[in-house]
Amino acid sequence: MKMRGRFPLVLTVAALLAGCGGTGGHKDGVYQGYVEGRFLGVASPQEGQLTELKVHRGDWVEAGAGLFVLDPKPEVDQLRQQDEVVASAQAKVDDLRKGLRDTELQALDAQLQADRAMLAQTKAEWERNQKLQQGNFVSQNDLDRLRYLTDQHAAEAERDANQLATGKLGAREDQIHQAAADLAAAEAERDHIKWMLDQKTQTAPQAGYVQDTLYRMGERVEASQSVVVLLPAAEVRARFYIPETEINRVKLGQEVTVKLDGKEPVKAKVSFISTQVEFTPPVIYSDSQNYKYVFLAEADFDPAVAKELHVGQPAEVSLQP
Repeated sequence: MKMRGRFPLVLTVAALLAGCGGTGGHKDGVYQGYVEGRFLGVASPQEGQLTELKVHRGDWVEAGAGLFVLDPKPEVDQLRQQDEVVASAQAKVDDLRKGLRDTELQALDAQLQADRAMLAQTKAEWERNQKLQQGNFVSQNDLDRLRYLTDQHAAEAERDANQLATGKLGAREDQIHQAAADLAAAEAERDHIKWMLDQKTQTAPQAGYVQDTLYRMGERVEASQSVVVLLPAAEVRARFYIPETEINRVKLGQEVTVKLDGKEPVKAKVSFISTQVEFTPPVIYSDSQNYKYVFLAEADFDPAVAKELHVGQPAEVSLQP
């Protein structure tokens, strides 16, 4: 699980004034600010002992690089048990769908053939005795007995024929549906355990610097507690303040030049302009910035440029000619 959080940025007035280029009057299209970074805390939704810490403070990591691992044994054991539950549920579904075993079907078929043979025999005897009864050689009772016996064997043959047909079809549809539902539930639980196991290993969601590591090897980490704090290059930007009188000169997407102490000017693009006016923050107040109402703005750097910057650096932002 990836946990985002803002960490406090403390700047000194002296440092900012050092980057403001003196105390002369304000220049149109030139605004004071600083480099801001939004940090990202990487955590796991699972708890466990920290068994691997793959990075150190100050490391640069690419997106997808391994950061840390929590003890996976509890989830590995659960997954093994759930695999057995899924296999058992699958076997039950397969057994219900295929019907009776071959030997059971053969026994039913043999019983059906015996019933049909008895039916043919009693039916033939009944038909012969019907002719003999016309000459009074057979009593009516004997004839009725043969008729009832014929009907009995016919019913038994029909019963066994239905049992054989049902055995070939398998279990009833409602039984199969219930077994299939049990299998789906078991598979869903297995997938959830796999997900929990995967969460024991966390990787970098974005490329950036490792700002801090908050746990040591062997310590127990609670669920959703950040273990590694990253400063992604994509989250480094220039934050500056535009006088109310010049706010209409600056547009979203506009290219600006950012001057930093000891570095060649770099390009950035305006990505945010506040819709709410505010007083000049004391953190950037100087004689050269002695105007009352300002709007907060931000400009994004190219990630390759942002990689070389430092959070808190005073910045002078100029509009392009």
